[in-house]
Amino acid sequence: MRDVPSPHLLDRRTRDAARLGRLLGGAPLRVARRAEAALHRRVGALFTRYDVVLAPTTAAPPPRIGTLANMSGWNTDRAMIAACPYAWPWNVLGWPGVNVPAGFVDGLPVGAQLLGPAHSEPLLVSLAAQLEADLRWYEHRPGRGMSPDNRAA
Repeated sequence: MRDVPSPHLLDRRTRDAARLGRLLGGAPLRVARRAEAALHRRVGALFTRYDVVLAPTTAAPPPRIGTLANMSGWNTDRAMIAACPYAWPWNVLGWPGVNVPAGFVDGLPVGAQLLGPAHSEPLLVSLAAQLEADLRWYEHRPGRGMSPDNRAA
């Protein structure tokens, strides 16, 4: 928090997480970093068989605005992990991925993620650009939905 110009402007949960991090002294991060190489090898093995993985981004439609606002940090983390079980493991590992529109549920946008082997960012961005051009995402807006024959994915 020393490097933050206005810590009082941070969300309470962010301040609490920073305080806990200082209290723990980085021990959990060191433990997680020791497991990282093995996890990278395990996940990377998927791409000896598959060029790209297409997976949902979330397990449920977007929550209503304000749903997470009054939750504790712990409950917010639990809610995010429950809502995004397909995304957070890849994010934690820093794995190459790109999120793309996949249509609408109840008028709200939902996404899919394209995941590739290590260092595949150019491939993933290229695939996302091709999908955007072919499916004309820019023509679709939340609230209007999409007809069954005009879905993004």
